[in-house]
Amino acid sequence: MATPLLNAPLEMSSAYKLLEASDWRHRHGVSGEPLAREMRQMLTFIMESPEPLWFCWGAEKRFFFNDAYLPLLGDKVHGAMGERLDVVWADVWTDVGDAIAAVYGGDSRQFVDLQLFMNRDGFMRETFWTFSYSPLRTDEGAVAGLFCVVSEQTERVVDERRHKVEVASLSDEVTQAQQEKAIALDQLRQAQKLEAIGQLTGGVAHDFNNLLQVISGSVDMLREGSISEASRERYIRSIGTAADRAEKLTSQLLAFARRQSLSPETFDIVTSVSNLAGMVGTLVGARVAVRLDLCNAPVKVHLDRSQLDTALINLAANARDAIKDHGEITLRVRRAAGRDKLRLRKGLVGHYVAVSVSDTGSGIDPASIERIFEPFFTTKPVGQGTGLGLSQVIGFAKQSHGDVDVETVDGQGTTITLFLPCTNGNVAEPQVDPARELSTTVGSHLLVVEDNTEVADFICSSLTEIGYRVVWARDGQEALRLLNETNEPFAAVFSDVVMPGISGLEMAKVMREANPLLPIVLASGYSEALLNDPGHGFAVLRKPYALRDVLAELDKAISAPLPS
Repeated sequence: MATPLLNAPLEMSSAYKLLEASDWRHRHGVSGEPLAREMRQMLTFIMESPEPLWFCWGAEKRFFFNDAYLPLLGDKVHGAMGERLDVVWADVWTDVGDAIAAVYGGDSRQFVDLQLFMNRDGFMRETFWTFSYSPLRTDEGAVAGLFCVVSEQTERVVDERRHKVEVASLSDEVTQAQQEKAIALDQLRQAQKLEAIGQLTGGVAHDFNNLLQVISGSVDMLREGSISEASRERYIRSIGTAADRAEKLTSQLLAFARRQSLSPETFDIVTSVSNLAGMVGTLVGARVAVRLDLCNAPVKVHLDRSQLDTALINLAANARDAIKDHGEITLRVRRAAGRDKLRLRKGLVGHYVAVSVSDTGSGIDPASIERIFEPFFTTKPVGQGTGLGLSQVIGFAKQSHGDVDVETVDGQGTTITLFLPCTNGNVAEPQVDPARELSTTVGSHLLVVEDNTEVADFICSSLTEIGYRVVWARDGQEALRLLNETNEPFAAVFSDVVMPGISGLEMAKVMREANPLLPIVLASGYSEALLNDPGHGFAVLRKPYALRDVLAELDKAISAPLPS
């Protein structure tokens, strides 16, 4: 009696029983020759696998399979174990024979949804298969067999065909209904866009009308010759305050639209948040305690520091308003290595710092949580909020390649976290005090380029009164002409960015190419060109600018040491 081919499991599988009872097994037992070690290993592997597997071995391509493969054989199972592969699969051999020969030559083959017409229980049927062929090698590297991972896809492919036929046979009425639905959805989206635009423009008009009322009313009173000096000073302060509020509102709108011109610098965000705590304490008042929870080590970021401060002040103001009596606000800074999906991104990959503002207030109503970042959406009473604070926050975060996350519990408080990218850059040097004496550059020859007549009149007359010698160009082309025609070289160029014809940035690049040492300072409230070219290398003042900022920037540009 022949010895078992393998160490049979406690419960002998059907495929193993077929193997023991096969003609090939009895012929092998008579010969008494031991099986090759690689073949025994492969038999053991497939017999214990729950996946449909088979392999063929030797020059005759003897066929072996496991229990999971039995349902795929149909009536071919009788006599298949140990039989030649071309005998078992004679009905499809013309379709797969070449691929099998290639595998015996050392290649691999893979098929997805391969169509095969085969004998299934006495009938030729269309079937579909996904399988891969891999060569089986001996320890010496010779190809001794073929291994196959297989699955039948007939049912799935037939179902997909049926579904396509059903879709293709939809009636004209159904197709028309789908088209009408698509048109209606598009019209709804357009209506929603118009509603959002109306809400935005209405809110902007309301806020700016209030500011213009203060300015125009103060100007009317200043025109009266009989007011006291104290009243004159009060009206001047009112105009200045209204202008500052208008600048803040414009900045918030640009931040929401992610179109503001950022002025990033590298700094330690831990120190920056720590320094801001005093301002937050003054903002929230004595009834709200401000607590710091900061990293022990510095964390460097490359951001617009003033926009970061504005975002945190906006969050702190909202946190204060959410606390009805006494409570606590926590400013927290910690490292965060990436995040799962947040509001608008699939995820953040890399090294980030998480800067959060937490409060012990009333929390955010679940019905409002999805709208809090919309422009002019606010739950505060009329006159107590513009609804642009959180729009600035998320706009700044997105434009800085970060994100915002919100966690809130009704009646217990809210945490809003800014996730901002870290950097390995060097911390920027402290800025020079803009109020320092400007005696080194007053009297210099300046070229001012500005297309707006009122703005040009203000800046040119102001610089002239201070002592600079100013030449005005109405656009970039005129500035380039004046630069070439002047007998006395200009000490610096101060130019707006958005102008008709050639932009200020394009003009500056032409000037720099002609004279790399010419100091150039640009000014802009918003410019697509600056946003699309962040590495332009020119100093940029943000409009509306104060005269002291213009003087400080010109002084710094003109006084800068020449490169060696």
